[in-house]
Amino acid sequence: MTTNLRRFLRRASSALLAVILTAVALAPPATADVDYNPGAWNGKRIYLSQACHDGNDGVPGGSCITNHGCRDYSENAQSYATALHAINGVQSKRLNLLERGYRVRRGTGTLNQNVNSSNNYGADLHVPIHSNARDERCGNTTRSNHGTLMMYVSTAGRACADKFVRWFGPGSPGTNDVRSYRSNLGELNNTNAVACYLEMEFHTWKKGRDWLLGEQNYSWRVGRSVDEYLRYP
Repeated sequence: MTTNLRRFLRRASSALLAVILTAVALAPPATADVDYNPGAWNGKRIYLSQACHDGNDGVPGGSCITNHGCRDYSENAQSYATALHAINGVQSKRLNLLERGYRVRRGTGTLNQNVNSSNNYGADLHVPIHSNARDERCGNTTRSNHGTLMMYVSTAGRACADKFVRWFGPGSPGTNDVRSYRSNLGELNNTNAVACYLEMEFHTWKKGRDWLLGEQNYSWRVGRSVDEYLRYP
């Protein structure tokens, strides 16, 4: 091998290594999703997607921006607390998702990261967990203007939304518990699994905010809604 050829190969190797290192540096970090496995699996996988607003869902400014509600309320923090308690929280005579036999992945990334993670997980049901908002004063006490909103895009998603309206809705202080067709949300359009999108209650009125912070009292309703939709596998 000639000296010139050896030099060329060394330069080419160095250039290739630089490209690889640059690609690694620019690649988004893997999400810190957490998997939970029951003692006895019923054959179904559930993906709970925590609130994490970014430019992909119309909220500019970066990744995992939180929405704020009355006083010190954080939508992201409450979504995490509710998802965690729905998975393995303890409440007398109220079963969590693990006790019902589901394998669960808790998604902690951005919209696109959670969609990809859900698809890779092979989820049977994809449930984003959020709280709702409107421009109002926290002192609003009109129950009929608040409640649980379930969003869906598919026929199967509508059936799932119906179960959440039935089982989750009555727990929230607002009385306007409804489902709504939405065709412009990535977590409804891009998941392989059936998706139904939970807006638990409005965090922009005090009664809703106070109720949301008590996830230990209502998170079992997630598991009950899932069980009802999947027909108690």
